Amino acid sequence: MLRCILAEWQLARTRLVRSRLGLWLLLLVTGFVLVGRHPVILALDTGMLAAVLAVAFTAGADSDRAALALTLTHPTTPLAVAAGRWLAASIVAGICVGLACGAQAGLRDGDAAELWRAAAGGAAAAGATAACALALVWAGGNAAAGVLFLYVFVISGLGPPAVAVVLGGGLASRMAGVVVEVLPGVWRYARLAGGDSGAWLHAGSWAVGGVAAAALVLARRTRR
Repeated sequence: MLRCILAEWQLARTRLVRSRLGLWLLLLVTGFVLVGRHPVILALDTGMLAAVLAVAFTAGADSDRAALALTLTHPTTPLAVAAGRWLAASIVAGICVGLACGAQAGLRDGDAAELWRAAAGGAAAAGATAACALALVWAGGNAAAGVLFLYVFVISGLGPPAVAVVLGGGLASRMAGVVVEVLPGVWRYARLAGGDSGAWLHAGSWAVGGVAAAALVLARRTRR
């Protein structure tokens, strides 16, 4: 199974240099570094958005999803394929987090320990987001990736109380609060750098549960 998982990394490596993925990731990292955000927010935004882009480019295209049926004719399993795609997207996003934090350290004075903690939190958040994105993309295509990207960038920095204030109460506010509470979000993962056990448990649960959900979606698709 490990060999099958590692084989999926080759696709991500190819897409980095032969598609627009590398360019989009470079623009993402450069933009966030130049804006000069707090290290924790820089690492989270970079890691989570890079994870969504990596999944979109390696698993969300129609050709990629159509090829999955052929992939599963080889001696592998849906779980191995899902774990491999998740690992590849998480590694790509983790590299982006490292580049962003390294550039931040080079351009501005700061506490090295704080940057290390921010990078660790960004990598964990990237893993959780990659698993969530993988399940959504295999279920709904790159349209789902686009929605998740906008959610992370625009909404996920708001916690449930802030969402309630913005939407003014009511059913829509409660539904939005549930979504923000459940999905990976910057508001929650900002506590990863401080070692918050609840935030780490949430990220770990999404990493495991998201990969399992993606494998189930893939298994159901191949049985049709």
